Amino acid sequence: MNDSRVTQFHRECRGAIILAGGDSKRLGRPKALLDFNGRTLISMLVERLGKIFSDITVVTDRPELYRDLPVHLTGDLLKHEEKSPLRGIHAGLSSSAYPYQFVAACDMPFLNLELIKYMARFAPIYDAVVPHVGGEYYQPLHAFYKRSCIGIIERQVNRGQFKVSEFYRTLEIRFIKPPEIARFDPDQESFININTWEDYEQALQMMAGRKETS
Repeated sequence: MNDSRVTQFHRECRGAIILAGGDSKRLGRPKALLDFNGRTLISMLVERLGKIFSDITVVTDRPELYRDLPVHLTGDLLKHEEKSPLRGIHAGLSSSAYPYQFVAACDMPFLNLELIKYMARFAPIYDAVVPHVGGEYYQPLHAFYKRSCIGIIERQVNRGQFKVSEFYRTLEIRFIKPPEIARFDPDQESFININTWEDYEQALQMMAGRKETS
């Protein structure tokens, strides 16, 4: 990458999107509001991402829960009976004129800013920048997407296809491979998410352990 591309990133890539529209059926309450030592999970994510992004958008169908956060709020723009992170990505990209933005799920407590900044180096060049952790496994909710994906997502949803990685075939993507990930996050903690109460307890223990060794 030449210097002009790096400068372009600093000037234009200022946006991050947090998806907080899931039903959290296994937890029975919004994941984003889980307590981490007196702070909600989403407030932690907003503060962390705010260190490298100046504009953060939260996509949610319950905006009243997040009005106190220093973020933009938006809801799904595509109306369909089936909820999908794909619809959230579409809403976040549509809410801003930024040419590309970083997308994260609201239940990822260990985002690694150095890994995100490394991925951002490729964002001006590709339609998407996505971690590929092996085999058929990707991390589509820890990725950069261009605004040019908006129309592609609309067509896919209209066809009744809701898996994020299904529209990768039509994009020029820079996949971040395991050796690259390991340079910044050798245990892939960035991709840990919380789906159950057991996941939550383990995340609390991990966070406590980090404090004890810091």
